[in-house]
Amino acid sequence: MRRFSRGLAVLLAVAGLSSAAASDDVIGYEAPSEEALRCLSEDLPVTVKVDYVLTGCWVFTQSTFYLKVTQSGAEVSGRGDDWEDPVKLSPRKLSRAEGERILQDLTSVMLRRESESASGDAPTRYVTTVEWACGGVRGTKRGTVAFTAPAYDLYSTDEEEGDTYARAVGIRDVVVKALRQAHR
Repeated sequence: MRRFSRGLAVLLAVAGLSSAAASDDVIGYEAPSEEALRCLSEDLPVTVKVDYVLTGCWVFTQSTFYLKVTQSGAEVSGRGDDWEDPVKLSPRKLSRAEGERILQDLTSVMLRRESESASGDAPTRYVTTVEWACGGVRGTKRGTVAFTAPAYDLYSTDEEEGDTYARAVGIRDVVVKALRQAHR
């Protein structure tokens, strides 16, 4: 556990990401634009931190995911606190292509059009916050964006008018998949 904490602290220090460090470029609760996210695919190194929280009646989970992609490769770490199948991952090396695929998945999910949920004001909510830093020390671009969604009826695969999709859950799904694949 001590090794895991040290790894996260190092990753955060290198990336310059923390909840205390407000970003300059993008901050908000609305979907970021393609322009705002362009640096995730164009300006290495890229560091991303994703926090997602599920709250509701008798339920509270908090998870964090870290990704760093550089010219020479990628690294992921984090903790997925799903009550059914928790995942903890010490920093794990990936290829640059694998890191870029995760970045592309996150970008795609953040840009996807969100639809209204059929659940209305469900008592259980996902809150997902994505922080990123792109580029070198002198040209660093930063951003933070948060999404909130009710937890009910969000996994509909029906593409018709009644389809429900929430970015908060989509981001969480990308992160959990990345953690599980890197954990193998």
